[in-house]
This record gives sequence, C-alpha cells and structure tokens, in this order.
Amino acid sequence: MKIIVTGLCIYFISTRVDLSDISLKEAFDKPDGIIIYMIVLMLMPLNWVLEAEKWRVSIPHETSSFQEAWRRVLAGLALNWVIPFTLGDVGGRLLNVQNAKKSAGALLINRTILLLITLLYGGISVLYYFDWYNHWMLAIPFLVVGVGLLVLSSRGNGSMWIQVLALSLLRYVIFTFQFYLVLSLFLPELAWYLILLGIGWIFLFRSVIPSFFGNFGVREASAIVFFQAYVPDVSIVLIPCLIIWMINTVIPSILGTVYVFKLKLNIAQ
Repeated sequence: MKIIVTGLCIYFISTRVDLSDISLKEAFDKPDGIIIYMIVLMLMPLNWVLEAEKWRVSIPHETSSFQEAWRRVLAGLALNWVIPFTLGDVGGRLLNVQNAKKSAGALLINRTILLLITLLYGGISVLYYFDWYNHWMLAIPFLVVGVGLLVLSSRGNGSMWIQVLALSLLRYVIFTFQFYLVLSLFLPELAWYLILLGIGWIFLFRSVIPSFFGNFGVREASAIVFFQAYVPDVSIVLIPCLIIWMINTVIPSILGTVYVFKLKLNIAQ
C-alpha cells in the first residue's frame, strides 16, 4: 500500500510540474541561503535530542538512560526504511525492554499526543484552504484536541504526560521553524501566515497518509496541492521539501544504521 501511495504521489507531482525544469542549483544560489541551511542543520540534532528525551521520560519503569533512548530512537528511524507503517520505530524502541506492555502503551500515547498536535495545526490549515475559516468551524480542531487531552489526562502519571506534551510541542515548533526558514527562502513573496498554514497542511497529510520512502512523495504532493493557488511556479516548492526531507530524515536515518547493528548484537547476546 505504501508503494502504491508513493507511486501515485510521484505521478501526481509529475502531472503538475515539469520535473526536468527543476534545478537543485537554485537551492545554493539564494541570498543568505548558507546561513539558513546551517541554522536548519544545527536544529536537526536538537529535534532528535528532544525526541529521545521524550521517550526516556515516557518509560520511567525502564530506568532508561538518555544515551539508550537516543540509540533506540535513531535505530527505529533507520528501520522505518525497510519495515512498513513505521513499525521500524516500534521495533527500535521496544526490543529488549523489560516491560513490553507498559513501553508499548507509552509509545501509543506518545504518538497520540503528536497526532493531536498535528490535527490541531493541520485542521486550521484545512479550514482555511476550503474557506471554512469561521469561528464555529475553527472550534472543531480545538474540540477534538481538547477531548483527546482530557482522555490522556485521565491516565496515571499526569505530570509525566505534561512533560511529554511540552516536549512534543517544542519539537513540533522546531520542525515548523525549520520548514518555515527554508520555504521563506524560496517563497519570499508569500505572506508568513500562508507559509505557516501550508506547513500545517503538509504535516497533517504526512502523518495520515502512508508513504514508502519515509513520507517522500506525500510531503511534496501535499505541498503542491496547497501552494499551487498562491505561487505562479509551484515546482519551486519541491526544492525546500526535499531539503527538509534530507536534513530531518535521511541524515539521521543514516546515523541510525550504526545503532541498528548494535540492536542486533544485543539480541544475539
């Protein structure tokens, strides 16, 4: 299914833009581009540090160190390339844990919290895109997220989940800031709020639609759908999407392969 979705997304992209006209040389010819790329690149490890700390906080029953949480998060990211439906992330985090049931529950709540944040941000973008941007419709994503947070707060360890929520929000803000910097570099004529709404739209579809190559294809296709109404040459949107994908997914995945082999060694032992 992921292969089919990715193929359809790439086909959609090819029907909307002439891929032969896209030159990655443009990515390096932008004024102040190097400074922005350096900022985005330096924020990448902070993203995964926050994710590792979030995972460590979520599993106090495992008494996991930050280093162990870091290894598991990056190993799971690497395994996602070969195991469908982000089950590589599940395997990386849950292999060799002492209490698989509690750890699996913690992972489920982590993902639910991130999905609620994505639904809130992306829901506002969807309402704006379809011109449903009025007060009562705007309440819908807030209502959905509010109910979800109430359900989560009914579980034990409330203070722990508040920390997880705070770390999730901070990580989401950093992701958004990275994407905003790169998009504004290529779309300087676009209003800041349209860029932010477009990012919420992309994150939403990236989260709910399966993709074969770590969301490659879904991110780019959803960006074209949103921004084609606001920019004359929508093909330019593909370049910042590819840059963010390379920095935030490909590079840490390559680093994570080192920890995949360590997981195998632990299993053998």
